[in-house]
Amino acid sequence: MKTNFTEMTDSQWQFVEKIIDNKRSRKHSLRTIVNAILWLNETGVQWRNIDSKYPAWQTIYYHFRQFKLRG
Repeated sequence: MKTNFTEMTDSQWQFVEKIIDNKRSRKHSLRTIVNAILWLNETGVQWRNIDSKYPAWQTIYYHFRQFKLRG
């Protein structure tokens, strides 16, 4: 599916990083996770059909759910 999606710039990430808890060491960076969530939102694809450049859909969904629960 073609889209004009562009990942977050450094300045956009600096703003987002202040809002989310990024203190823990993780296998995948939170920036990659957030970019994947934004990509899913932009393209409208199903979780299981996430682009292979992003982590597994379960990982992305877990973090999406955590963000949603924490507000």
